[in-house]
Amino acid sequence: MEVFIEPQAGTNSVTNLIREAEKYLNLNYYLIDDDEMLKAISERVEKKVNVRIIIDGHPYDSGGHIDLERLRQTGAQVNISPSRFDNEDVFDHAKYMYNEKRYIIGTMNLTKAAFQSNREYFIVGDERKVLKSLERIFESDWKGERAGDTDRKYLIVSPDSENRILAILTDSRKLFIETEELGNDKAILSALRSKGGKVRLILPSSVSESDLANAVELDKAGVKIKLMASEKLYMHAKMIDTGKFVFIGSQNFSDTSLLKNREVGIRIYKYGLKKIFKNTFKEDWKNASHITRSQRKEK
Repeated sequence: MEVFIEPQAGTNSVTNLIREAEKYLNLNYYLIDDDEMLKAISERVEKKVNVRIIIDGHPYDSGGHIDLERLRQTGAQVNISPSRFDNEDVFDHAKYMYNEKRYIIGTMNLTKAAFQSNREYFIVGDERKVLKSLERIFESDWKGERAGDTDRKYLIVSPDSENRILAILTDSRKLFIETEELGNDKAILSALRSKGGKVRLILPSSVSESDLANAVELDKAGVKIKLMASEKLYMHAKMIDTGKFVFIGSQNFSDTSLLKNREVGIRIYKYGLKKIFKNTFKEDWKNASHITRSQRKEK
């Protein structure tokens, strides 16, 4: 298992996994529009690799999936996500792929921004239990069926992941969190509030008004919050460092993400890998800024 951090890592580790596929390659992503990714997928199809893609049909605020035709032009088989994840305000927000040997699970879409300007994390691994779990989820979604229970040691899967994310927050002594959205899940916000100063949390400076209002309330409760300037580094990551393990995935702290969407995340326990997240968070914390007095007054 290896950890990769964007934008430093670039695209090579992802295109390498695509290009090493000899029998099959399955991808489930919310967005795919990066030219390098599309080229690598096309090359695999030309090599007679069975490539299947599940994609969200109506990404938020896009007016429809403008890149669907480009995906089909690669020659891959493309399915819109199951209808229960493809309706108003519910999404297939997952971000994973796997071939016959290895998998990727992470926080990034396969977009240019993910590799050039975002803070993103992803894992490349070959553990058979994780591969089998991803296969079960993918095959079920491909057929439009229910995935049922999956491996519970490593993966955390939405829908219905609220209790597991909540357990991570409540059972941990200290929390270091990077997330794109603070969200509206009352149980999650309550858990963060109760931790107070034991939480350090980084959000993008471009958070919504409702997220900023919630951040100010948490700040008043003692939670240590900083905002990362989006022009410096867009905080798209979804990472929770508990000390005991690190969780990364596609889940935001919203009730839709935790209770309704298709989301996939993984827990990482290896000391050497945890240290990479810890050091990256330290650097991001140093480069982010506290909520200003004017921002507090506005809320």
